[in-house]
Amino acid sequence: MGASIAFMFLALMVGIFRLMAQNGIGPVVLGDFFALHPLLMVFGFIAGMIVTERIAGVELLPHTKQTYFSLVIPPFIFIGMAVEVVGFLFGLALASYVGAALLVVSSLFFLSLLRSFLTMGREKVSVLFMLVSGIALLLSAFLSGFLLPAGDVGFWMTLLLFPVTFVLGERVELTSLATKSSSDRFVPALFMVVVVLGLFGLDALFVTPAATTTPVAFGLMGLTFGFFLVAERKARSNAAASPFQRYVSNHVELAYIWGLAGSVFGIAYSLSPMLVFYDASIHSLALGFIGLMFLAHGPIILPMVTHRQFDNAKLSSIPLAILMVALVTRIGSELALLYDGGWQLHLAVAVSGWLVLLAVVAFFVEILRGTKRSGAERHLGAVQAPKRLGPFR
Repeated sequence: MGASIAFMFLALMVGIFRLMAQNGIGPVVLGDFFALHPLLMVFGFIAGMIVTERIAGVELLPHTKQTYFSLVIPPFIFIGMAVEVVGFLFGLALASYVGAALLVVSSLFFLSLLRSFLTMGREKVSVLFMLVSGIALLLSAFLSGFLLPAGDVGFWMTLLLFPVTFVLGERVELTSLATKSSSDRFVPALFMVVVVLGLFGLDALFVTPAATTTPVAFGLMGLTFGFFLVAERKARSNAAASPFQRYVSNHVELAYIWGLAGSVFGIAYSLSPMLVFYDASIHSLALGFIGLMFLAHGPIILPMVTHRQFDNAKLSSIPLAILMVALVTRIGSELALLYDGGWQLHLAVAVSGWLVLLAVVAFFVEILRGTKRSGAERHLGAVQAPKRLGPFR
């Protein structure tokens, strides 16, 4: 998990300095890493965290070949990402291919791990969402050996569909439990996600005309987020709300709303390819949807992978508030720059990056304050991390 956190902070700093450079504030710092920002965040941080959390559950099961194969996934991801970075920084094509190959192998192992969940009694529709996310990860790993996602909508969205679809799979299971209803009602949403991945994947592989494919893809994404938002509200109304459940629900509902916003901006970019719409779409999904889902699920995931208890009473809405201010400041200021090029707006865009970092630091401070460190927790049998199953995780 430490490697994931390190990649996350590196990606954040790269994004912050890129924003400052683009807005003419201060010298260019970490400029060689600017184009690698999305790969560092998705492969280095998000993929590492998701895989580590999956393996934390598998380790509790009897050891099988699948268990041992799954243990190599995180190091393959981190080494592959590091080798790719070296390849891109120094113009070493072979290193880029080797790094991408390691990412492809880790993605295949991850798909195998997800497939094994179907035989473990896990909810099938939920696992199917996760398998689709694994396919997005595999395709992104392959593409990463030959090109960078910056400016490539198809590649960018294929990359983001890995965490987006994986999280949706988690929510399928949890909202079905909360409403005591069959997850089969999410099959139409699963179909839409498959079509979205197909359209963006074709665009990434063959550079199809954006005006013919991406509006449909973004439109289907918006319908999917709307579908899940309605399901989440129904789950919330059917469950007794503890403070922690309200904390999770508030974050999840806002995440879906930002997902809808990202889809709308994506449609706008498809019809009028302006950089401001592209940036607003990407960051509504990456920070708004994925970021808020991380804040919602982090208090459960982090204790699980560290085998420690967590006191939910230590949580607050401070990281959420800071992240909301950061998103509104960035997107609002960039849209305003279409009409007014004042330095104040450029400064606001640059500051928004530091606000994202502040939100992350505030969240980790809360996690550290709430983490219990009793001696008994060093033994796996004594772990009492929050249960994965439940209406709101």
